[in-house]
Amino acid sequence: MNYKELFRRLFQLIASPKKAWVEISTESPRRDVTASFVYPLIALCGLAVLLSNFLSDGLKRNVYQPALMEMCSYCIALFGGFFLAAWLLDTVRQKVFGHTPDMPGSQFFVGYTMGVVFLADMLTILFPQFFIFKWILQFYVLYVVWEGSDVLFSIEDDKRLMFTALTSVAIVFSPAVIRALFNMLSSTLG
Repeated sequence: MNYKELFRRLFQLIASPKKAWVEISTESPRRDVTASFVYPLIALCGLAVLLSNFLSDGLKRNVYQPALMEMCSYCIALFGGFFLAAWLLDTVRQKVFGHTPDMPGSQFFVGYTMGVVFLADMLTILFPQFFIFKWILQFYVLYVVWEGSDVLFSIEDDKRLMFTALTSVAIVFSPAVIRALFNMLSSTLG
């Protein structure tokens, strides 16, 4: 796992999405984005949750279990949100835009785009006073998706806005939906 390359790619997606997508599209063959990008970022988000809990509550005896439970809840939400968003994107591409099924391509696109969401989460977990950056970065997902839709999927100009809106909503809200379901089931079961 090369964290230097991971953060370089993440910074490039934020600083210059068009250039990043062009570089990403030339990766041949498309590498497994889950193992090289998504899972390490989910792990860093989980680590941020633990660190935040330990910094706010100290290292008291009874802080470990709640901190680990919150970390698990958060990681499950991000993990499930990634796969839900990829499935939604693949379904929308087939039903609305007439593309052929391509789950690996959808995972590839969603994985890199969710890097922006992961960064926003890490920042607000560690520095809650900067919550405004989370909102800014979540709106920035629209621009990252807009640029990627042209480079990776060659979406026609008249359909790009709808594609961008549907994909961005799936990417931003899928983890929240999974987390709400997980928390609801956790409270119901025990």
